[in-house]
Amino acid sequence: MIYFPLILTLLFVGPALASIAIKRNLAIRWQLLLLSIIVFYGISPLLLTWGGMGLAKRFACQAEITSFHCADPSWLGELITGMVFAQWFAIITIPSAVLGSIGILISLTIKVKSSRTKVNISGIPTAAFYRSRRHKVIAGVCAAIAQRWKLPVQGVRIVAVILTVVGSGLVLLLYLWFWLAFPLEPAIKSDLAKSLESPL
Repeated sequence: MIYFPLILTLLFVGPALASIAIKRNLAIRWQLLLLSIIVFYGISPLLLTWGGMGLAKRFACQAEITSFHCADPSWLGELITGMVFAQWFAIITIPSAVLGSIGILISLTIKVKSSRTKVNISGIPTAAFYRSRRHKVIAGVCAAIAQRWKLPVQGVRIVAVILTVVGSGLVLLLYLWFWLAFPLEPAIKSDLAKSLESPL
């Protein structure tokens, strides 16, 4: 039962990183950096297995059916066993990396085509969802959700804390994703909202 959240988390790493590039409208160099992180994430279980096999050979560890045993440092056998069996995570990380790479490549294609056709004169990023600048406690995610759907801010924060405690960390990962994927509202928009709220 505890493995299901871990499998979901590992499966959505690639698409989550790709969506950060798409939502944030990142520059091409940052998208290429995210693409390299996604590719490394996809092949990391295979690299761990390769490293474990190299360690086993270097320290002359004996392979049994499901584990390795080393003579000199006895704890090394458990480490090598974990590294070698990390290859099974590739069943999850490779599809995640493929999906994330496809998302990044689509985002790069859109970015290159839009840079050839139009220029953003204002320099302000355009996004459908902004994190709140005025009412933020940590990152402004809860305040932005409350403003977007006309909910009480404290209620959204309380529900987020309860779900974080009960939900075994998935809500915390979702919060972190919102923090990375969506930009803070522009200062011009924030100043305009302040001037509309203050009495003349």
